[in-house]
Amino acid sequence: MSLSCKRSEYEARYANMDEKKRKRMASNRESAKRSRLKREQRVKDLVNEIATMKEQIFELNGQYNDLSQRTRILLQENQALKVGKAKLAEYLDNLCSICMRFRQMQSGCFSNQPWQQAYSQMQPIITTGMSES
Repeated sequence: MSLSCKRSEYEARYANMDEKKRKRMASNRESAKRSRLKREQRVKDLVNEIATMKEQIFELNGQYNDLSQRTRILLQENQALKVGKAKLAEYLDNLCSICMRFRQMQSGCFSNQPWQQAYSQMQPIITTGMSES
């Protein structure tokens, strides 16, 4: 074989390799471009998700503050009702004591244990106008 024949085989072989290399490089560029586009889209999606979550956090903080304020108000009202309940219980005890003393005075019985006499003489309460089931 002559030198020119060897050279043309060599050039054809490397031309073919260069063509494969160019195709591979083009394919790699396209793949890299697709990867960049996917990454950019993923970043955009994450930014949108962050914005949505920040809005939700803002709304939930508002709801939390409203509920906290309502809870404080209800606790204050509950405390006031407890105080009122204690006052009413004391008032009822005083009325019961007065009632027992009054009944003792009516019956003429003054024992050391007035509740025994007062409760033994009490009449049952009868309601009228109510139907029995």
